[in-house]
Amino acid sequence: MAKFNAPAAVWLSLSVLAAGGCSSPQHPNAESAAPSAGSLHAHLKTPDGRDVATANFEFTSGYVTVTVKTVASGILTPGLHDMHVHGIGKCEPNSVAPTGGPPGDFLSAGAHFQAPGHTGKPASGDLTSFEVRSDGSGYLVTTTDAFTRDQLLAGSKTALMLHATEDAGMANMPGMGGMAMPPRVACGVIGTT
Repeated sequence: MAKFNAPAAVWLSLSVLAAGGCSSPQHPNAESAAPSAGSLHAHLKTPDGRDVATANFEFTSGYVTVTVKTVASGILTPGLHDMHVHGIGKCEPNSVAPTGGPPGDFLSAGAHFQAPGHTGKPASGDLTSFEVRSDGSGYLVTTTDAFTRDQLLAGSKTALMLHATEDAGMANMPGMGGMAMPPRVACGVIGTT
């Protein structure tokens, strides 16, 4: 017959209680996983209209947590993809940039978003690169304090952009007002639905 060990039972109870009470913003529990009224969303599509990823923007205590997840594997090339918020909420394939120039995919979304009063580098809309695994799927959670919900929805709204590859210091491109980026391969207007 087993003996009851009171100190071990107390220690085990406290360990379970402490572990159950912990939560991580990177691994939310079921209650916090539901979108809040202040959250924003984007459905990213390729230039030919295929759904490629979803993005959720959760605003809490002066920070935004951005979660991006592919919805179909095999569309994006494996590797790192630059990801940015762009200053205009348009995702038009074969469009011209607001500053003019030759057409290209999603150029109507303009340049990287800059929050009011921010002029420095990195731009307010510069986010962590999105890594696509060898099977073409990807999942990223990142945080920033570079913009607010209201700023993303103001004026012409904003769009979330994925580029073909991570920027490798490409030369300036006329009409885009700054450093050229790899081709834009997925775009989604940021909004409440």
